[in-house]
Amino acid sequence: MAQLDGIELRHLRAFLAVVEAGTITGAAEELRIAQPSLSQQISALERRVGAKLFRRNARGVRLTPAGDALAVAARKAFRVLSDGLDAARSVPVEVVVGLCSGVSGELLHRLRAEVDGEVRFEPADSAAQPGLVRSGALDLGVVRLPVPLDGLKSTVLAEQPLGVVVHRSHPLAELSTVDWTSLVGQRLLWFPEERAPGYSTAVLEHAASAGWNPELHRAPAGHTLFAYELSSQRDLVALRPSADDSELVWIPFAQNAPVERLALIRKSFAE
Repeated sequence: MAQLDGIELRHLRAFLAVVEAGTITGAAEELRIAQPSLSQQISALERRVGAKLFRRNARGVRLTPAGDALAVAARKAFRVLSDGLDAARSVPVEVVVGLCSGVSGELLHRLRAEVDGEVRFEPADSAAQPGLVRSGALDLGVVRLPVPLDGLKSTVLAEQPLGVVVHRSHPLAELSTVDWTSLVGQRLLWFPEERAPGYSTAVLEHAASAGWNPELHRAPAGHTLFAYELSSQRDLVALRPSADDSELVWIPFAQNAPVERLALIRKSFAE
């Protein structure tokens, strides 16, 4: 309960109720509390103020000069407080959403439409987001699964098969589908694994089980440099759910494609 020199808001509300009702009994009925309890609150307020606030008369009570001054100030304070609460409630609720790299604009628009509040996206690696959501630094997170979900709830937003991405000059670019044996001898243009270690491990283990254990080539930051790396080295391919570039070609796997799953994470309701 808010206090000012030990004065509680509930005591000021009780005081104004007595002022409006004109009697302790009437104010107690209005507040739905026992009359002795209301009298105790008024006595406590008078001790904090250091002056008598009411005088009893045949009809009930009337304000003393000190009580009259306090009534004017209390009414003004409650008006200001009410205006402040209205102003605070009118401000849109901001929802901070962590965002891993490579999320489509379509998915972002969908999230904005579905999340109740003013959405602010914050770039954050999948590996870091669970901890940020647990701590409250993020309200929600968009991650590539798998990530540690202790104390969190996840909802899959998109599930897409990965395909092989090459520059249009690459020998594989003319294929309509690709199998894993076609990738033997190719290096993999791959993101820094520490950004999404669970996802990276899952995809590389999938490739290894299919017979491809590529040498990894670290992908540079930014799409322009990513496309440049693929155009300048003929033994370099990438694994992605799409190409999104006229210079690049996306080739689906004939079978046994790895899958990318994007999920929305939040604190569990049990938290």
